[in-house]
Amino acid sequence: MLSTLHVKNFALIDEMFVDFSDGLNILTGETGAGKSIILGSLNLAFGGKADKDSIREGSEFALVEITFKIESDFEREVLKEYDIYPEDGEILIQRKILPAKSVFKINGETVTATVVKEITNYLIDVYGQHDYQFLLKPQKHIEIIDSFAEKELSPLLDIYKKEYERYNELKKILEAPESDEAAVEREVSLLKYQINEIEAASLKEGEEEEIASKLKVMENYEKIEESLSFVKDAVYEKDASASELIDASLREVVSVSSYDEKLSVISDSLSDISALLSDVLRNVSDYLEDSSLNPEELMNLRERYELINDLERKYGRTIEEVNSFCDKKKKELEKLLLLTEKKEELIAEFESVKNKLIKLSSDIHDVRMKYSDSFENKLKKNLCDLNFNQCEFKVNIDENDEYFKNGRDKVEFLISTNPGESLRPLSNVASGGELSRIMLSIKTTCAFGNDNETFIFDEIDAGISGVTAWKVAEKLAVLSKSHQVILITHLQQIASMADTHFEIQKYVGSDGRTHTGIEKLDRENQIKELVRMLGGDEMSEAFVKNAEELKKRADEFKAGI
Repeated sequence: MLSTLHVKNFALIDEMFVDFSDGLNILTGETGAGKSIILGSLNLAFGGKADKDSIREGSEFALVEITFKIESDFEREVLKEYDIYPEDGEILIQRKILPAKSVFKINGETVTATVVKEITNYLIDVYGQHDYQFLLKPQKHIEIIDSFAEKELSPLLDIYKKEYERYNELKKILEAPESDEAAVEREVSLLKYQINEIEAASLKEGEEEEIASKLKVMENYEKIEESLSFVKDAVYEKDASASELIDASLREVVSVSSYDEKLSVISDSLSDISALLSDVLRNVSDYLEDSSLNPEELMNLRERYELINDLERKYGRTIEEVNSFCDKKKKELEKLLLLTEKKEELIAEFESVKNKLIKLSSDIHDVRMKYSDSFENKLKKNLCDLNFNQCEFKVNIDENDEYFKNGRDKVEFLISTNPGESLRPLSNVASGGELSRIMLSIKTTCAFGNDNETFIFDEIDAGISGVTAWKVAEKLAVLSKSHQVILITHLQQIASMADTHFEIQKYVGSDGRTHTGIEKLDRENQIKELVRMLGGDEMSEAFVKNAEELKKRADEFKAGI
């Protein structure tokens, strides 16, 4: 159940706290008061799209927080799959919207938008104008029937989907162009050549850089030797070498240092230079002694480097990519060899899986047919309750020759909303207002036993009034006995059924800016709001009496459910 909503710096909202109750939560208000902003903020918390314009002007960020009470084992199991565990029986979902990004958190832990969408999809059902329109798509009708028959159908569909996945895998293998024997033989030959060529090279990551470094030294060895020989002569071996001159200078300074203590600084420096020159000489001598140009090694390195470059031209830009190419080709070869060696086994397995699909799809079809009659009868009753007088409804189920992810059935809803008219596809008959009522009927028909405890309806009252509006109000009251329902309405008949009634208000604050706020109404203020919705400009006795009568009638109906 959706417990609380906290919104800050969103659109016209500075800060707002809403405590929802179980049962029927009604939101009303003047046109333009900001009712859509409330649903918009909820949609953001559920992972909907947001942009920087969502942030209230002058604010650095927008924040939406919602709290869910987790009361069913099903909900706890769903959350457990995402390593989310309720704290004191609740989870807190937060979304902070910044100009460049959004941050989602559940119980203080950062999560992705995808995780939030998947979790809230299990916890809540949201229906707006777009969602009503999906009823016009026949491919959605099968989902509705499957939801109605879920307890018996779900285990069958789980088994079917596993077999269907294997069926497609085998079908893809057996129908692949490579299944031609001559083509397979040519492909096997090519793959073996490519794999052998790469494996024979025994390429190691980092080898190319190491060889390049060695080649750079060996190909420039003569120049290196010449330069170091010059250094050796200049430092030590030539007449008037650097070492000889420094040593002579040191002796001269030492000979006079007893006359002035300051001269010791110079002698120390000359001594350090002499030591450094000795180190240079030792390092140069060691390098020349340890290094030599080996023509055979140079030739081998060049050949290895050319081999690596040749393989990279053929199979990848780097040694890593070449080895990855080899691994990929090994899998392809294994697959082809399996196809040639075990083709008969694969064909036999394919036929076995196909026979299982035939049996499973037939069982699934039978379950759908079994539940379709019950669904039709309950839905027709619910449609009648919503003022679809003498309405006819039919679930048309046809078996296809093809296999799909949920069986072989094509399901389409047919309806006749007027006596004497033949049944026709729902998309050819229903208007926008009728679709919202049909959706409510479907949700009422499928709701009991459904693990989603909260329904949010937007524009459920589109295109209705009078008796029909009262019928819709009654149906919402029935649904709210077993599920939490949250909706915005413009109709006093629906508003009168509220277990909890909120009024959304727009006003200009002391700062001269427009604000949207929300207030939970007590019974007295519910009557005042019903008077406003009835069209009363002031609290006249007639309008008040009418509003009180509406509320009394609603209370009596709910007491009798």
